[in-house]
Amino acid sequence: MDTLRIAIAGVGTVGSGLLELIDKNKNFIQSKIEKNIKVKAIAKRKRQEKKNIDHDTLVFNNAKDFLNFDDYDVLVELIGGDEGVAKEITFDALRKGKNVVTANKALISKHGVKMIQIANANKCRLAFEASVAGGIPIIKIANEFLISNKIKKIYGILNGTSNYILSKMYETKSDFLQILKEAQNLGYAESDPSFDIDGTDTAHKISILSLVAFGNSLNLKSIYTEGIENIELEDINYAKMLGYKIKLLGITEKIGKRISQFVYPCLLNTQSILANVDNVYNAICIASDYNDNLFFQGQGAGSHPTASSVMSDIIDLSVVKEDFFDLKYKHIKKFDDFSINNRIGSYYLRFTTEDKPGVISGISKEFKTNNISMKSMLQRDSKVKNLASIVVTTHMCQELSMKKAIFNINKIDFVKKKTKILRIENI
Repeated sequence: MDTLRIAIAGVGTVGSGLLELIDKNKNFIQSKIEKNIKVKAIAKRKRQEKKNIDHDTLVFNNAKDFLNFDDYDVLVELIGGDEGVAKEITFDALRKGKNVVTANKALISKHGVKMIQIANANKCRLAFEASVAGGIPIIKIANEFLISNKIKKIYGILNGTSNYILSKMYETKSDFLQILKEAQNLGYAESDPSFDIDGTDTAHKISILSLVAFGNSLNLKSIYTEGIENIELEDINYAKMLGYKIKLLGITEKIGKRISQFVYPCLLNTQSILANVDNVYNAICIASDYNDNLFFQGQGAGSHPTASSVMSDIIDLSVVKEDFFDLKYKHIKKFDDFSINNRIGSYYLRFTTEDKPGVISGISKEFKTNNISMKSMLQRDSKVKNLASIVVTTHMCQELSMKKAIFNINKIDFVKKKTKILRIENI
């Protein structure tokens, strides 16, 4: 049998999982693909143990050594980061005509178009299934299963850390900082969780899905992004009263000749399938013209799910000679952005006001001026004496109109805190 030669750069969580998978399931995989599997070289830090590594596998302590190494068919990049050695060795491999598999969402979201261009020019292939939602094969679904369909929209829960925090706030009635600390202690959140909680991680993934679904050229700056760092327990509880859960969603949609790319926390009806995806799980919905809405749920990160996704890409590149399902550089273009100001949807608003007559009429006046209609209202005494919390949900309206109304309402003297505004998604 032919031999599939693999080089692995990075033996952290995913890399060690990949080595374990190859070691335990090698014979099973080989019988399916009718090829011998050989890990020719790995790059790891000195302190990392040699586990699940053959005695004749070359071990580099510096991934840059791959620049002078050619004895492989597939380079697997699991280092992370959008610059530095990860970029250097992947670009080098593609220029040599070597296939590349990566789980590096930051690298793909910043340099993916250039990498595809280089791969196309050198008749090799780039695969990055594991860069989005770990164990959910959403890129394969979009590229292969739905190849005859026009994809209209992809949306979902794409960050397990944020989802864990919001789920636990809902379940335990604990505040954001308390649950964040718990997530860090359990290893679900990094010591610096910024990318997870501020929406950046989800934005990386949405940019990749927009590229895959629509051929939209990558531009992280064009994605409207809000995180969950300002979500208060008060809003979790009010949402619950109203029959909603708060989730961080990533959404990309083709609207005419424009592409919307949004990341924000929003209210979902508790009966929604997405609302019931909790803890560290991811879930993605993909809507197309002939398959309506498909739903996928699974672990979005972790050693085993991500390693499984990486191995799937390795096998695809080794047994599918044609590049029929691969993204072609000539099909990628820059679409105009669909502004968040043009969004039409419903909203959740929490006003902190003086507890006195005339407040509701003052808010209603600004709503009427901006063609906004109330759907429901709750009023509760605030924890602060002589203040009230007024919670309103609205019917459908334009985001720009909502912003104008809230800007004016926040200037009224009876409003004592900046109004909390969250979008409602009926999906």
